[in-house]
Amino acid sequence: MTLLKLAPLFVIGASMEGVTHLCLKKGASAHCESDGIAYYIQLLKNRWVIVGLLTYLIDNIIWLFILSIIPLSIAFPLTGMQKVFIIFFSVLVLKEEVSRAEWWGIGITAAGIGLIVQAG
Repeated sequence: MTLLKLAPLFVIGASMEGVTHLCLKKGASAHCESDGIAYYIQLLKNRWVIVGLLTYLIDNIIWLFILSIIPLSIAFPLTGMQKVFIIFFSVLVLKEEVSRAEWWGIGITAAGIGLIVQAG
């Protein structure tokens, strides 16, 4: 199976990773006033954390499937796409600020991913 045919799986996996971190951030932020073991107990009950863990599980199942088909030396650099999705989600959903230098970094990362896809 070619890398291009796996591109939708990489995009789905990257999206799942973005959703995972978005949910975990929302869940962790909801209980930041708690300390010690109470914090962790509240996290385990938080719906955002539960959804985040479930999407993480799905993302890892996709990742295992991808790894069964292509070499890790090609697959792992493509996980940079996940970082791009996470940043976009944090800007769009969490309303976080991203500097101009960070946008340049995102662009360079995307260009690197494109080179890897072409080479693979």
